[in-house]
Amino acid sequence: MSKKFTWLEKLELYVPGFSGYKKRELIREDDRLLRNYLVKLLTDAKNYLEDAASIISEFDFTLARKINVLASNVRLICDKLKFAESGYAPHYNIVKVDILDLERMKSCDEELVSIVNDILDLSKSIRDSASTSTIKSELISKINDNIAKVNDVLDKRFKILRGM
Repeated sequence: MSKKFTWLEKLELYVPGFSGYKKRELIREDDRLLRNYLVKLLTDAKNYLEDAASIISEFDFTLARKINVLASNVRLICDKLKFAESGYAPHYNIVKVDILDLERMKSCDEELVSIVNDILDLSKSIRDSASTSTIKSELISKINDNIAKVNDVLDKRFKILRGM
C-alpha cells in the first residue's frame, strides 16, 4: 500500500494490542481495493461481451447465445469476487485469521490480476471481431478456461480463510 500515514496512524502502528489490528486492517483494505479494481475490469469485459452478442445476433443467433452465456459467467465471477470474504473473524470464532493468512489471501488476489486482464483482452477481441462476424471459437474457450482459473483461485482463497 502506498498510502501516506498521518501521525496518528503511525502512532497506531506502535501501540501494543492495536498495532496487530491496524496491520490486519491495512492488509484487508489493500485486498478490498484490489478486488474492486478487478471487479471493474470484469464489468468492462462483461459489457464488451454483451455488446458483441447484440452485434452478432443479427448474423448468428446461436453464437450470440453462447456469448451471452459467457457474459453471464463473467458476471457470476464478478459477483463472487465483489462479495468474497475479506478475512474478518469474530473473537469467538474457532478459526482465527492472522496476518500470514491475510497475506496469502492477498497473494491469491494478485494472481487474479493477470487472469482478469486476459479475460478483458479476449472480450475486447470478441467485441472487435463481432462486427465482421468472424469470432473464433478458441477465444470463447480461452475465456472459459480463464473463468475456471478464477474460480480455482477463489476456492483457494476461501480455503485459506477457513483454515483448510
